Amino acid sequence: MDYDVIIIGAGAAGMMAAAVAGRGGARVLVLDHAKSAGDKIRISGGGRCNFTNMYAGPENFISQNPHFCKSALSRFGPWDFVEMVDRHGIKWHEKTLGQLFCDNSAKDIIAMLLSEMGSAGATLQLNTKVSGVSRNDSGFTLCAND
Repeated sequence: MDYDVIIIGAGAAGMMAAAVAGRGGARVLVLDHAKSAGDKIRISGGGRCNFTNMYAGPENFISQNPHFCKSALSRFGPWDFVEMVDRHGIKWHEKTLGQLFCDNSAKDIIAMLLSEMGSAGATLQLNTKVSGVSRNDSGFTLCAND
């Protein structure tokens, strides 16, 4: 099958990237070796998921290009993520120094990201190990166990 975008890893960044790419009209496939998406999210924050920090700004990031963070955060910052969390009805609270956690469970964030991916038309394939990626005349070929 042909896809415009293949994302390796169904963690927070992979699922978010899939949702954005899918909303942009791309045919998206997300591959992960695990049995379920978002395994590291599930255990973060003691199972409550520290999903963002209210005060995360460009000055909190280290980069060879200090302007990159300004550009990225101007397009989608912490409050944009909070708005998405609110839209999905996930209750949250602030802990120390602006750290935001789910009131209930990190599983709520995983469900939200899966929902965002699904509504954007992205396909998720689990239990898939990627063994290689190669460039060809028409793009790339990805080899996996499935």
